[in-house]
Amino acid sequence: MIQVAQILFILSVLVILHEFGHYITARWFKVRVEKFYLFMDAGFSLFKKKIKDTEWGIGWLPLGGYVKLAGMIDESMDTEQMNQEPQPWEFRSKPAWQRLIIMLGGIIVNIILAIAIYTIMFSTVGQKYTSLEKVQENGLAYGDVGQKVGFKNGDKIVSIDGEFIPDLKYAVMGVLFGDNVQVNRDGKIINLHLTDAQKGEIIKKEGKSFIQARIKLNEIFIDSITNPKITDLKRFDKIVGIDSSRYTYYDEIQSKSKLHKNSFVNLLINRDGKDMQVKVKTDSLGVFTGDNVYINQNFNLSDLTIKDSKNNELLQSGDIILSANGATTNMDFKKQLEENKGKSILLKIMRGNQKMDVLSKVNKSGKLGIQFDNTKSNEYLVVNKMTFGNSIKEAVHQSWNQIVYNINSFKLILKPATGAYTQVKSPIGIARMLPDAWDWEFIWSFTALFSIGLAFMNLLPIPGLDGGHALFTTVEMITGKKLSDKAAGYVQTFGMVILLSLMALTFGKDIYQLIADKFF
Repeated sequence: MIQVAQILFILSVLVILHEFGHYITARWFKVRVEKFYLFMDAGFSLFKKKIKDTEWGIGWLPLGGYVKLAGMIDESMDTEQMNQEPQPWEFRSKPAWQRLIIMLGGIIVNIILAIAIYTIMFSTVGQKYTSLEKVQENGLAYGDVGQKVGFKNGDKIVSIDGEFIPDLKYAVMGVLFGDNVQVNRDGKIINLHLTDAQKGEIIKKEGKSFIQARIKLNEIFIDSITNPKITDLKRFDKIVGIDSSRYTYYDEIQSKSKLHKNSFVNLLINRDGKDMQVKVKTDSLGVFTGDNVYINQNFNLSDLTIKDSKNNELLQSGDIILSANGATTNMDFKKQLEENKGKSILLKIMRGNQKMDVLSKVNKSGKLGIQFDNTKSNEYLVVNKMTFGNSIKEAVHQSWNQIVYNINSFKLILKPATGAYTQVKSPIGIARMLPDAWDWEFIWSFTALFSIGLAFMNLLPIPGLDGGHALFTTVEMITGKKLSDKAAGYVQTFGMVILLSLMALTFGKDIYQLIADKFF
């Protein structure tokens, strides 16, 4: 329900402000606004109230919203007005340049909103991004498809089309957008050229996770085993190597293991300070973890911040646990929880600037009733706090980068070989990607991101969208010839059929995926 509430909130903010852009520009040019609706009121409204000439309302169908301008064929498909003589307060009676500004009003407001949000965030919590430089300090680990198309574990990305992209998220997408990727492989510069088909395979099978940080073996441990009867591994084992060979990185173990599909590997592990070999069965992919064995990272507790403490009355969100019965690492902390089920453990915590001791009960499942944030993302996180003036400049730059990102994404979608069109999501699909806890910082950051996306989508020269109206108005300004009302009606109908068909496809895909994930 929290995910649904978040997407409804984000959509409401974006739709109201987008439509307000049309509303305010229309009023400036004395065009009568007959309706202002959040969401679509197909058949009936959840709420409506007429104030002066405008009916304000909320529709029941959360597919955007609209303002109905007098003398314009829009989403309402109301052509009755167009059969009467034009009136001075109607949209069609205004000069082309005024009509163009009204059509672009929503897009402009969306861009201004994104800049405003980024400005406030950069000057308060700071500009945050995951540093590619930090993530690839030891090189990068690539998925099977990534290795198949030419990458090798340990490669460091030097540039994409001649440019180094510092943000990991955009660097990963840059690989899919770009034509030439330069990597540093054991001190040598290697040029990789991915075909559309190769990019499509990455998108289909691995997505954005096809690039990850290399994890050192001394940073991980076996955290849980679903069925101890089918493996000789035990909780808190640490993987050292395979057979008699020791390795440094977990991806090296994975690569060796994948040479033994549907077979066994002799893992060299460290158990309670002693090295030993354990024979472990692999699946058809050569993976020995599968659904039974789960690996976790052995980070310092002081690197963690409690994100959710609703099931523990003594702890608060934002607390940092320094030690638990003297344990200072994640693995030792979990050992203490395991050994003290149903008992209490002594936590030394940092709350704000104050250190304190808390005696907290461990439940019978070996849990404290808390959730931590993602410590690894924090380790690679860069936070740049800026002055308000610098924040405005960087917010404009960030918004422009988002526009470029949307352009490149659209170009990728238009290439059938990449299959990127299958990744287009409806609000249902987007909602499922949102966190299951309310986080204002994330929500506003996502709103800014989504606002630029909405601006770009509406700028597309498709009949039925603002960009389609703007295109015909621009042509009119250049040629001096206006599209007839009858032709405008046909174009609008054609555009709406296309848009509704696309929406039906994306909603249908996401609903099917939702049902499949839940029941199959």
